[in-house]
Amino acid sequence: MQTFSKLGFLCLLSFGLIACDQITQFTTTSNSTNQTKAPAVALDPKAEFHLFIDFQNANNAKIAALNHEIANVTQSGDIASLAPLVNKFSTEIKVIVKDLDTLPIYSAEILKLKEKAKVLLVTSAELISDNVKLHHNPSPEGSMALLQKRDILLKISNEFSQMNDELMQKYGPPPQP
Repeated sequence: MQTFSKLGFLCLLSFGLIACDQITQFTTTSNSTNQTKAPAVALDPKAEFHLFIDFQNANNAKIAALNHEIANVTQSGDIASLAPLVNKFSTEIKVIVKDLDTLPIYSAEILKLKEKAKVLLVTSAELISDNVKLHHNPSPEGSMALLQKRDILLKISNEFSQMNDELMQKYGPPPQP
């Protein structure tokens, strides 16, 4: 009986070892299969930069038109109609930032430019919104905060322009259709 028990135990142990070995092989095989199925992203910084520039050019007209409207309303002194226009501007900036997030950009240097553009857009929308709020509720603290935000925006804008110029020199302008 002891021999039979030992034999049964050895069979059970061998089945366990075989099963564990198959699980390890399955895991290794499935991991290597998953690694080969992962999409490889070909980095082409020049093409990505040109894509970014095309996106930027397409959206600059929208932003310029909204800035022009805001400037006209501000010059007219109609503060009441300025708030809805600023909300429209902020909404448009959010849409542009969301669209910017969907651009297929993977190279590090173009990603840095893309992120700087997003910060620039969001900060400019915040500055315009804060400016309108300050017109409704003027205060020295609000003025100081607005000036600080303006300085930050100028710094971000300069950094963005410098990065953009460097990449333009490196990759050149996008081809004209």
